[in-house]
Amino acid sequence: MRLIKIDPTTQTIEHVETSASLIDLYQIIDCRCIDFCARQDNGDALIVDDEALYAEPQLPAFSYGSYGQPIHGVAILAGSDDEGETIEPHTTLEQVRDQVRWLGNIHTQPFFTILSF
Repeated sequence: MRLIKIDPTTQTIEHVETSASLIDLYQIIDCRCIDFCARQDNGDALIVDDEALYAEPQLPAFSYGSYGQPIHGVAILAGSDDEGETIEPHTTLEQVRDQVRWLGNIHTQPFFTILSF
């Protein structure tokens, strides 16, 4: 399947062919743990390195649309179907290019929220 790779180090946005298996995503993003952020109404979301904010030094960052946090390192834009399976994104390459702003070598303080039930 064809997903969209956003790389703030090279400042490139391009299609990438992948099976979208966990191993493939780890290799593309160059990480060992992923997370999803910047979820869109159309089912698209960015797949990112869950540990990127703990890297020293942190990788270059970018912002994506109205998502309020900087995203460090490579991200993959993917879609999801009604069952939650990964599919090609609904957002086009051109639309992604309009949403990305390169932030360069900034530092973002790691944070997390503990939920209690």
